[in-house]
Amino acid sequence: MIVSAKNFVKLFSLVFVISTSAWANTCNNFASYVCSQSTPNTVRVIGQGGTGSSVGTTIGLITGGSFGVQMTGGGSASDIIIVAAFPGSISGSLNNSAFTSISSFPEGGALGAISTTLQSLGLGTNATSFGYVDLHSALGSGQTLNVNITGNLPAGTMVYALALNQVQTCSNHGKHKSCILTWQITNITPNSEAGVIGRPPAITPEPGTLVMLGTGLIGLAGVVRRRFKN
Repeated sequence: MIVSAKNFVKLFSLVFVISTSAWANTCNNFASYVCSQSTPNTVRVIGQGGTGSSVGTTIGLITGGSFGVQMTGGGSASDIIIVAAFPGSISGSLNNSAFTSISSFPEGGALGAISTTLQSLGLGTNATSFGYVDLHSALGSGQTLNVNITGNLPAGTMVYALALNQVQTCSNHGKHKSCILTWQITNITPNSEAGVIGRPPAITPEPGTLVMLGTGLIGLAGVVRRRFKN
């Protein structure tokens, strides 16, 4: 088959886009966890709003005391691991489990997007500490796992979810083939669907509350005047 120069450019561009997309969200082994050969970006973190930046674009801004984890694409997880990048030192816990420190971020390709998002939100410049929590919780297709923040996670903490499943691996020994099941990371979170711990929104008093506050201040002023006269 003869490919014209024009079609070759289109084909090369498509391959380049696919390759750079894959590079953007990588899975790196950490602690005792091993990445599968294929790790689709099909796990999302659900917050209370959007960041409008690279990480947590639409629903990833977490301003409450919990967030959700959801599997997309029909997949499921036997266990969910939360990995986090902190703009300072590690603190806080999830579902009453503290973070375990790790030397590097398991989704190493996300560090550029994390830095960009921290700067756009005014929450820092770079992630300096990394940790993980094994939730020991399964997640079915179409279900949402609720994760409670039981400690003080600092604003600017980036939260990604990883799906853990048993994967069959086989090897040939001469004429014999042996297969075993091993636990591997099979699905990861893309930058746009990760979570960002944000500052809670400012509480604006209702009009009725403002009236009550004003009335109370007026009454207090009257009491002070009477005391001075006496």
